[in-house]
Amino acid sequence: MNEQDVRLRVFIVGVPRSGTTLLQSFLAAHPATTSFTESHVFSRCFGLARPFGFPVLLRDPAPRLREFLEENGVVGEAADALLGPPRRRVRAGLPLRTRTEARRILALFDALAAERGRATWIEKTPRHLRYVPFLDGLSNADRPTRFVHVIRRGADVAASLRKASRHWSRPYDLDECVRRWNADVAFSAARLQSPHDHFVTYEDLVASPEGTLRSLLEQLGLPWDAAVLEGYGAAAETLVTTDESWKSGVSRSVQPSRSSEESLTSEERRAVDAGLRDDLYERFRA
Repeated sequence: MNEQDVRLRVFIVGVPRSGTTLLQSFLAAHPATTSFTESHVFSRCFGLARPFGFPVLLRDPAPRLREFLEENGVVGEAADALLGPPRRRVRAGLPLRTRTEARRILALFDALAAERGRATWIEKTPRHLRYVPFLDGLSNADRPTRFVHVIRRGADVAASLRKASRHWSRPYDLDECVRRWNADVAFSAARLQSPHDHFVTYEDLVASPEGTLRSLLEQLGLPWDAAVLEGYGAAAETLVTTDESWKSGVSRSVQPSRSSEESLTSEERRAVDAGLRDDLYERFRA
């Protein structure tokens, strides 16, 4: 198989700690798909220019892509072949260069999927949410791109995000977690009418994995296969890097998690509830 045989590109996006890794693990277990560790390539190498949020290339993505390939077991000459010959210095800030480099990245994902003999790939970086309109504009009928948004109740996300961020370069306080949830879920809600976007709530996924996945796979044009339920744990082990300790447990049995009840005091819970736009969550339950 070569990259021209890739027929579907899928990005999983959402607020961090919403269940994106869990959904990725289910879909990665499907025999027609393959998935990767979080690439972070758009969020780290492309900036969102104000005031309209159009992506602009900030730095050469090649170094990050080489790290990404290594995380996925591709090194040496194999990595060189996927990255292609060294190019002249990438000039940042140019719209045409931004689109050219983005297409190169998508082609690399295509080639990596083709190396694995899969016609569908799944990339999951929650922060790529804000790049969905840009990536949607690069899609075409022969090789469509689809975006799956994972939505989880705000209080649980805020509690889990605060806890996970303690392992990051800059921890979040609860107010920032609430603002992040409000802003990101509002961004997802603005895509509700897009035919290229699909939406899964964490609560539905853990309460009814089979029904939720059957529906999503049908929307993506993929057949149902029980392997998504039987093999998601093994798939998860290949998708989490050694420094992502906050994702521990994703390969274990699926059980509802109420992080807000477990880690927020009564006073913190009241403050979080007061700041959250719960009406946003309800749009995805209609």
